[in-house]
Amino acid sequence: MHKPVLLREVISNLNLKDGEVFVDATYGAGGHTKEVLKRFPGVKAISIDQDPETHADITGNFRDLDKLIGDTRPDAILLDIGLSSDQLENSGLPAGRQGRGFSFQRDEPLDMRMSGKGITAAEILNSWDEPAIELILRGFGEERFSRLIAKRIVERRQTKPFKTTFDLVDVIGGKRSKIHPATRTFQALRIATNEELAALEEGLEKAWQVLKPGGRILVISFHSLEDRIVKNFAKRVMGKARKPITPSDEEIGENPRSRSAKLRIIEKP
Repeated sequence: MHKPVLLREVISNLNLKDGEVFVDATYGAGGHTKEVLKRFPGVKAISIDQDPETHADITGNFRDLDKLIGDTRPDAILLDIGLSSDQLENSGLPAGRQGRGFSFQRDEPLDMRMSGKGITAAEILNSWDEPAIELILRGFGEERFSRLIAKRIVERRQTKPFKTTFDLVDVIGGKRSKIHPATRTFQALRIATNEELAALEEGLEKAWQVLKPGGRILVISFHSLEDRIVKNFAKRVMGKARKPITPSDEEIGENPRSRSAKLRIIEKP
């Protein structure tokens, strides 16, 4: 069951009042929006997600937020970046259908597209040259063995194309430590497949553009690349970046996946 991260902190910092408009631009399993509607029944909530398998009001990427909501001017916008636990555990698809390869713990097609559109992860691995793959692993995954893994990927595909997640896990190899050796490679490949960092930069700009004066953008990120983008954006538009809010020890104990989460609040004058 999906557990929305930093739920209490999000609700208290949205600063919502009856009659206001809230946009959850990364709806996922809907945990944050459901709690907003429970606490503030007089608030109008609009949910958006690029994954067509969610039950969001609008299907689309938040990088197109201005087009997706038209003339609506929100009082608060939430961006919860990354995968939900549902997408990791079930690849975001109903039972009986093949997953999309977000997790290295199950053998699934190497798709990784959240929207179902565009180039797949397998196509990247099977067609991009070695320097490009190495750059993805180093830049998006901060993988210190990026050069070695990229070399192995190119060598392997010459005899057998990549099709499934276990194909990639086998090539990565390595000993397990605190994190699985495939963690950073899978993160990097997912970010590249979905253009996540570019989408975040564009999405922040669009959110700021449509937000009402006095409104707030709340962003939950899960790794340093995302948080750096949010922090720099906050400095640019507010002149400063507030210290991020992190999960309590209690929440981390109940939901270990929340341990790397950071919540930043950006307020429009």
